[in-house]
Amino acid sequence: MVSTKSLHAAAALLCAVSASPLAERATNTAVVNLNNNTGSTAHLASGILYGIPDKANQIPSHFYSDIGFNYFRGGGAQVPAPGRGWIWGTTEYKNRFASALSNYKTAVQNGGKVIFLIHDLWGADGSQNSSAPYPGDNGNWASWDSYLNQWISDMNANGATSNLIVDIWNEPDLSIFWGRSQDQYLQMWTRTYNRLRQAWGTNVLISGPASANTPSAGNTWWKNYMSTVSSSGTIPDQWAWHMEGGGGDLLSTYGGLVSLLNNYKLPMRPVNINEYATLTEEAPPGSAWWIAQLERINAHGLRGNWLSGRQLHDFMASLLGKTNVNDATGTGYFGNGDFQLYKYYNQNMTGHRVGTSPSGDVKFDVYATVDGSRAKMIFGARPSNTGTWQIQINSLSSLGLPTSGTVKVKTWGFPLSGGHYGQVNAPVDKGTVAHTYSGNTLTLAAYMTDATTAYSWEVNV
Repeated sequence: MVSTKSLHAAAALLCAVSASPLAERATNTAVVNLNNNTGSTAHLASGILYGIPDKANQIPSHFYSDIGFNYFRGGGAQVPAPGRGWIWGTTEYKNRFASALSNYKTAVQNGGKVIFLIHDLWGADGSQNSSAPYPGDNGNWASWDSYLNQWISDMNANGATSNLIVDIWNEPDLSIFWGRSQDQYLQMWTRTYNRLRQAWGTNVLISGPASANTPSAGNTWWKNYMSTVSSSGTIPDQWAWHMEGGGGDLLSTYGGLVSLLNNYKLPMRPVNINEYATLTEEAPPGSAWWIAQLERINAHGLRGNWLSGRQLHDFMASLLGKTNVNDATGTGYFGNGDFQLYKYYNQNMTGHRVGTSPSGDVKFDVYATVDGSRAKMIFGARPSNTGTWQIQINSLSSLGLPTSGTVKVKTWGFPLSGGHYGQVNAPVDKGTVAHTYSGNTLTLAAYMTDATTAYSWEVNV
């Protein structure tokens, strides 16, 4: 049985993170509460989906450390023949495994945990044809069982089980990845979960369901999944789903998860949004919005990857460019505008996080930290949303300031100059301005004049 303690903790966390955002507030105003310490900084949004070349050390290591890289997700998708995976034969499996293993080693070497996509290594990466087999077809599990045995043996033989999380299947609620019934998927989930636990116990974590659709009390697919993991005791170590549809916000989605956990008497576990943001949103203002969303609910996040073929295995999920984007050898890498935002997020936003809430229309959001007497924040609007919002900064006395007076604010700009492959060497210094305030609160206007630039404010410089 599951103790109610975990459920009460989950409900308490939901109340804690949602109390301020759900309170009535101006449509165009986001809020920063400097006296609300929400925990140490950990750059939770600094993960990537694919984006690592198969050639070891092709991308210089400083690009990983600059952004505080901490999570990678992959399994050899879109390796051309002969590298299409298990269902195409032994050679195709071995070549795809070699790609996945190389990515694993690079990720771990650079401080990342690896979410291994075993469906990609099987061969169901979205490029499979309509006659491709799925685990358990016609009640036959022999090939799937053999595949799992081989993969487990290969991972053990290569010492590739540290910092490992297994994603049993990607987006099983979409037919492009799972072209069978949900019942067959649930049988596969239970069978695979038990095999992985038999092999590695809890030393290797399991993530799921990695669905394309978000959890909610009214989602039948999610209800069937939760009912199965509850009754079978196959509860993932991380609750995972994707946020790439261009709509919704994480606070509401987190509420849907908590509702389902309560309904099926399941424990809260760490949340990992292991694909977030559309390609359009992968520009500095969209990235700032997503960083704020993920940090608010203490969820790790991995940037979605919308490239294909060889480029899927490059550019750190559209954070980098290089002198010749078609050069497979990969010399001449540089950061783009999005990279500079993530670098600032990791290297400059130190100390502890503070509570924030998005604008009432949820189109604009802010992430903020405090280190000593200085506060720093990055902010942006979801792409295609431009205009003027406000940020209300409360409790300036938390920085050692009086409750009224004058404070200096420095502004940095993070443009996406030249698109995803455009070189940006540093943020743009927009100057420092002194602002008067009273009532322990400073409210500033945020002018989002284009869909490709995010900003940072440093308060009390």
